This record gives sequence, C-alpha cells and structure tokens, in this order.
Amino acid sequence: CMVGVGCTRCDRRKTDYKNFPTCEPDVKDGTLSAWSSWSSWRDEGTCGPSYKKGYNQKRTRTRSCDDSTKNVHGRSCRGDLLKEEKTRFLEVCKVVEEVYIHVADYYYAGTTAYLWMGIRQGSNRCKTTIPTWNAPKRGGKYYRKPYGCTNTFDSTKSVDLYLYSDSSDAVYVSQMGAKINGRYKTWYSSGSYDLTKPSFEKIAMNKNNGRWTTTN
Repeated sequence: CMVGVGCTRCDRRKTDYKNFPTCEPDVKDGTLSAWSSWSSWRDEGTCGPSYKKGYNQKRTRTRSCDDSTKNVHGRSCRGDLLKEEKTRFLEVCKVVEEVYIHVADYYYAGTTAYLWMGIRQGSNRCKTTIPTWNAPKRGGKYYRKPYGCTNTFDSTKSVDLYLYSDSSDAVYVSQMGAKINGRYKTWYSSGSYDLTKPSFEKIAMNKNNGRWTTTN
C-alpha cells in the first residue's frame, strides 16, 4: 500500500500488486491456447515432366494468443509461435510402363481402326502415339508400350483415361488401363447394350469418348 495510508489490501492503492503488506507485482501474462490438431497433408506440387520424382506435402497446426489476460507487469504472447508447419517429400512420380485395352469378343471395327490413349491426372496429361493399337482383329486384351507419353504420374492416385479411334466403324471395349509403378490402374465398363454379353463402351471416330476414372 502507499506509504502512510492504512489498508489491508494492496489493490486498493496499488493496482496489480499482491501479498500485503509487501505488495509484490501481480504478474499476469497473455494466455496461449492449446495447439489445434494437425491439418491433413496438403500437396505442394504435382508430377508431370519426366524428371519429376516427387513433390512436397505440408501440414499445419495453430494456436491463438489472448492478451486480455495480461496486465502491466505481464508478458504479451503475441511474439510467441502461433503456427507450426511440417513438410515431407513423397517420391511417388512414376512413368507409365504399359497400356492396354480389352476389346469385346464380339468386336468388329474393320482394318482401319487405329486406336490411341490419353492419360490425365489433374492438369498433367499426355497421349500415346498414333496408332498405339493397329486395327485389332479379334476380342481380347492388347498390351502396348506407351510411346509418346513421357510424363510421370502419382502412383498413389487414380488417373483418367481417354480412348481415341480414327475409324468410322464402332469399337467396343470393356476394360482399359495404364501400368504405373508396377501396378495397373484399370477402368471397367459399367454399362451394357446387351445383358447377355459383358458390358462395354462404344468408341466413336475422332472423339475422346468422355473420360473414365481408373481404380486407384
């Protein structure tokens, strides 16, 4: 308390002091909240060029500062760390090793059916050379090297496939896929024009015939 003033509480004469009669500073700092949970990993890049081996991922957690609890003797928490980040490198970018199509057994397209494939993962895309498949004569699976497609793709994610034809005769496929990092990412037809036959999709001339997402 102030000298010469009788009292029994420090705060009546000296705000933010304690322990009468010594009246020491009552230090109250700003208050930091607990850390939040870590966020999900967020991609900081993509695959694409043939030299890309991977990309970084980042996640964060935060806490807040409340200086309303601080008094004249206390310390502000505004200069404390309020955001933490963690980064990791994922070596997941791999080239396409092989592509295939499964032509329906009842397929007939004529000898001019040149077929080629487009592969896409986000904005990352490429096409195989024309023709990748040179007029398949009968039903079955046809495997080819993906010449013309040198991009790398994330082997942990699905890809979108397109199939192109230069023939006016319809081509019917029930499966197609791309082999990336030793594993096939395959699209399976879910529609059918004849319930007595396996399902298939009709590939028209000079069209990309939509986009089909593969299994992961």
